[in-house]
Amino acid sequence: MLWQKSWWETRLALLMAMAVLLSFAAWRQPWEEASLTQWVSSLQERAPNWSEDSRRLLPLLSSYQGYVWLFWFKLMLPIMWPAFAFAMGVTLVATSCPWMAGGSGAAGLFTFSLPVSRRRVLLTHAALVAVEMVLVTLAPSLMFPIVSRLIGGEVSFGSTVVHALLFSLGGMVFPAFSFLLMAVFNNQWKALTIGIAVVFAMFFPVRIAEEFPWWNVYHVMSGETYFRYGKIPWLGLLASLAVSALMMFVAVRIYERRDF
Repeated sequence: MLWQKSWWETRLALLMAMAVLLSFAAWRQPWEEASLTQWVSSLQERAPNWSEDSRRLLPLLSSYQGYVWLFWFKLMLPIMWPAFAFAMGVTLVATSCPWMAGGSGAAGLFTFSLPVSRRRVLLTHAALVAVEMVLVTLAPSLMFPIVSRLIGGEVSFGSTVVHALLFSLGGMVFPAFSFLLMAVFNNQWKALTIGIAVVFAMFFPVRIAEEFPWWNVYHVMSGETYFRYGKIPWLGLLASLAVSALMMFVAVRIYERRDF
């Protein structure tokens, strides 16, 4: 019952996110030889302004795999994915909690009349949102190696899956943060505004060939360590998941103690 209820609350945001990201992935398939040549020329023009460490990255970027990583995992997904994560993360309290501004009191009273705890309601919804955000990352990302196979390109299926999992798992801090903001402020629009402001503050300014700071969650999400050195950033990934779990714990505690 709770899984079905959470699905009905998130389905529109999920379909919208999937449609937008699939459209962007299909729009920027870089498979013509002229596109790759233009891409390499653009990199070579910018290279003199880069640091010595960044110039070492030029051979990696001068390929289809490099183009996909930079365009998709370092630029496009970090801009759009967190916003969709916040939009899906605020759906529970927006539709199920009578104390929420703009929420549906009838739906909330029905939910809490069920023989289930508030913790279970919240964690069930959070688990479904997490699964959906992994799918939102994987499905559009896999278009690149699939199309590459059809035309003889060089985008690795395995590397794409690793990057997509790093991005989605490392990015779980965003839906967790949305739950925490909703528990604290009791207002959907305030949570969205604060959340998206934090997202863009952490993302900008971004540099094409320079890494995000090690403490920035985008450093893990974009898979820079894996792309540059072939190493999975286990420490950063575990730290991101730990922070996500901590925020969910605090959100649940606030949620359980709130008077209805």
